[in-house]
Amino acid sequence: MLHILGMGVCHPKVSIDNHFLEALDIGTTAQWIEEKIGILERVTTLPLEYIKTTRNQDPRMALEVASMTATDMGIKAAEAALAQAGITAKDIGLLIVNGCSPRQTIPSEATRIAERLDCPAVAFDVYTACPAFALHIDFLKSYKESALPEFVLCISTAAMTVHVDYNDRSDGAIWGDGAAAWVVSLRHPGKLEIIDSTFTADPTRCKAVTVDSYGFFRQDGRAVRDFSVRQTVRLVKAIEEKHPIDWQRDIFIGHQANRTMLEQIARNREIPDLNHWHNVTYLGNQAGAGAPSTLSMNWDKITPGQHIVVAVVGAGLSWGSIVMRAR
Repeated sequence: MLHILGMGVCHPKVSIDNHFLEALDIGTTAQWIEEKIGILERVTTLPLEYIKTTRNQDPRMALEVASMTATDMGIKAAEAALAQAGITAKDIGLLIVNGCSPRQTIPSEATRIAERLDCPAVAFDVYTACPAFALHIDFLKSYKESALPEFVLCISTAAMTVHVDYNDRSDGAIWGDGAAAWVVSLRHPGKLEIIDSTFTADPTRCKAVTVDSYGFFRQDGRAVRDFSVRQTVRLVKAIEEKHPIDWQRDIFIGHQANRTMLEQIARNREIPDLNHWHNVTYLGNQAGAGAPSTLSMNWDKITPGQHIVVAVVGAGLSWGSIVMRAR
């Protein structure tokens, strides 16, 4: 059985509130953002003055002024996860990373992070953007115990605001930056055991969400939102049919795309607010880091016997789920 032994997060300190975006005079208001998207603040590696004066019209400039890189955030999240698991980077035998916004394509994000952590592990990227948590877990769960080292470190990190056109009232309101990390093992028990996972992709729809290396994030917003809600509901319903889920006790975590979308999903499955964990309201959409960072930030609230249901969707288009049981 695959277990999660520890988790960690990293978020930049600069926050963009809705009134700041309204003051950019790009056709939006704080009230519109709250009502339509449900996000009140989002965090960024970019200085507010840079966003105000340039609207990030040349993302290459953003790389120069950013306070942190995706690599930096991934390292801090990893250090926190290792500390919580009670191990060191020297104990890690495999390191896999999902990175939506790398500064370099070679060496891989995983290799850069391993070098700075002084981690001797085999390191490589397993990348799918927003559903990375499900992809990494499903990928590792397929291995036999003898095929994996004692400890595996997984990281999802994204400095997405570097790729935001702040003349676009929707994209500017959605994205935040962040990283999450989790230590897993097939040999050592942890706080959470993985009892089920899935991952699927539909490459015929790969152009629905795109990010150019030195350009902007682009998506077919309405179509992607509709797909995300429907697919998440399908994932949750399939889990409810297979496992003894009780929403008066168990926890739901969805992809942290926007708050109103998550509320729509929770209402459909009759999940009470108390058992719907999310962090998008004050951190924004952190791509693949959103769902695992939510779980990490609520780590101390987990109680034995609880099921944690994660359903995530995103670029690819791809989607996946994880069912965990707390020990």
